[in-house]
Amino acid sequence: MIFFAFSNLNAQARLTIENNSQRQMKVKIMKKGSVSSLFEVIEISSYKSHTVYFHESGTYFTKTKATIKGKDPICKKSQNFKVVNDETSYSILTLTFTIKESKTPISSGGQTISNMEFEKD
Repeated sequence: MIFFAFSNLNAQARLTIENNSQRQMKVKIMKKGSVSSLFEVIEISSYKSHTVYFHESGTYFTKTKATIKGKDPICKKSQNFKVVNDETSYSILTLTFTIKESKTPISSGGQTISNMEFEKD
């Protein structure tokens, strides 16, 4: 007799962050709670992407600092997003950051925050 066991042990919630800009990005993934806590910090080179894996469900947000030599950094905070990672399902998410360079750079989405707010964990 042959038994087949199906499991999502290899399935895992994940977030892919795409940097569609000339800037180097430092991204802090924060877990929302009564007090937000730092989940992970990643750095993404220009026009590259990075995938982050989550082991548990929860609500998260990102804080991003985009830098390029000779220009002021751009700091943004994303809206909250929910991650599901349980026996029945898991989230597959993508965030794309785009900045058009000009005299006043135009960046996509998110709330502008100060450098000091970015540095807080």
